[in-house]
Amino acid sequence: MITEWTPSERIVLSKNPYYVGGWDSSKIVSDTITLLLLEDSSASYAAYNSGEAQLVKDVPTDEIPSLTRAEDGGDFYLDEIMGTYYISLNDQEEPFTDVRVRKALSLAIDRDYVANTIMQGIYTPATALVGPGIVDNEGYFMDNANGGEPYIGDDYEANLEEAKQLMAEAGYPDGEGFPTITYSANDAGYHIPVAEYLQQAWGELGITMNIDKVEWSSFIPMRRAGDYDISRNGWSMDYNDPSNMLELFTTNNGNNDGKYANPAFDQVIEDSRVADKAAHFEKLHEAEDILMNDAACIPVAYYNDFWLQSPSLKGTWHSPYGYWYLQYGYIEG
Repeated sequence: MITEWTPSERIVLSKNPYYVGGWDSSKIVSDTITLLLLEDSSASYAAYNSGEAQLVKDVPTDEIPSLTRAEDGGDFYLDEIMGTYYISLNDQEEPFTDVRVRKALSLAIDRDYVANTIMQGIYTPATALVGPGIVDNEGYFMDNANGGEPYIGDDYEANLEEAKQLMAEAGYPDGEGFPTITYSANDAGYHIPVAEYLQQAWGELGITMNIDKVEWSSFIPMRRAGDYDISRNGWSMDYNDPSNMLELFTTNNGNNDGKYANPAFDQVIEDSRVADKAAHFEKLHEAEDILMNDAACIPVAYYNDFWLQSPSLKGTWHSPYGYWYLQYGYIEG
């Protein structure tokens, strides 16, 4: 039960006295759980180091190289989750209405550099929208996508040359005539360092890009309204079926921030809503083929969760959907 709520400071949860004798109630040993509402990662890190917090899920990125992983006896945890960090393009606005431009912007990104250098190996390079851990009727969906081949090859130099050719075909050789564009992101985690990298990467195509740092409270409404050129985006799965991510891009989906609209894609998603598993996943593979061919969004990296957890905190666990389960947690000693 919520017994205290101080806005922008804390929420205190207390054991429900009316749940005595309820399912598993005997395993709930802590009387209270305090959630610290700290938006700034440096404040979270300070609270952890002072002992005020025993678990923080927002770690300053510049501290990560100095932390010791849990598998090596430390308190820094890294766990794969089912989700993808991607870029939304405003597909209804020029020049992003041209699929050649969208593909060029995607191909000009060195995903290995983003994931392993900028993101310090915390995330994994993404070559498709649907990532690891998500199943189909024959195994993992990602392994069976695109005939078993990645949609985006790992030869960055070859990709960049193809991107330059696509820009020329679209009427923007070496970026000539291409408008100045703006990339919107909130200032947390790796979002701004990724944006700064994109300035340089798309500069290779002759594109000038500005960065718009948007407060979190304004960022989601702005993106949902389509009030942007290009924006950082992402999705963590709610259930283990690729439809959970692919359906985001249907024309009237409320989370279709890029305003992508393709009747063929919509129809294939509709056709996937059948009980027959083989037919269901066959249509979802077809849907991803369409989406990736259209460059409806730009997959960049697959998510992993990373957090600090005190050795004294026991009984908690983290799921591949990105949730922490604290109800059985307790402090040892």
